[in-house]
Amino acid sequence: MRKPLIGITTDHVRHFPQPDRDRSYLKLYPQYCTAVIAAGGTPVVIPTAPNAEDIRPLLELVQGVIIVGGDDYPAEWYGKPTIATDVPVTPQRASFDRAFAKMLFEQTDLPVLGVCGGMQLTAIWAGGKLIQHLGEGVHRDGKEGFTRHAVEVEKDSAFAKALGATSIEVNSQHHQAVESVAGPLRACAKAPDGVIEALEFTDHPFRIGIQWHPERMPDDPRMQNLFKALIVAAAAHLNVPA
Repeated sequence: MRKPLIGITTDHVRHFPQPDRDRSYLKLYPQYCTAVIAAGGTPVVIPTAPNAEDIRPLLELVQGVIIVGGDDYPAEWYGKPTIATDVPVTPQRASFDRAFAKMLFEQTDLPVLGVCGGMQLTAIWAGGKLIQHLGEGVHRDGKEGFTRHAVEVEKDSAFAKALGATSIEVNSQHHQAVESVAGPLRACAKAPDGVIEALEFTDHPFRIGIQWHPERMPDDPRMQNLFKALIVAAAAHLNVPA
């Protein structure tokens, strides 16, 4: 049985051990790959490249895409000034991700799961805005994800169907959030304080963005359901049995 191929983007990390020695590298947490494999897919790494057009053949190869999290996208992209709490992605990742999102969403029909920064990139692409800093507490209490908070999911959403639940708890690991949605997007899950926790396309069966990290919750069957739903959508994309 052929398994759907799921492209997973990468983070770009600048590293100069000496001023004239560029040892920058690409980073991908293995939990993303593990989650895809456990759900029945095969992960394919999509590198951050100087020219996004050069990875177009990968988008012709895969049946689904995961956009991974990372640091903050430029505030100027959504009409706000940079503030002290912004932690910018590298220029290399910013340039690639912006072009990649445009290519992915405007020139393909692939199923997509945007995680954390991937959700924020999706919102920005569609014309939405971000909250630049939520502060410590409910949404960010250390980077290890030991703290969780509640999320309520819209009952009529594709996201609720994918999860198999409308009330969940998720890890608290973000300091930015989507403030407003535009274009083909709608908010489909929120935290008790009103912060948007998930969004979905209204014109596609499986293009979903979530603010937390499901790959870091492997023991939660709802998170497993989400990755399985991505694999099912990917399989259906090319009529490949899941």
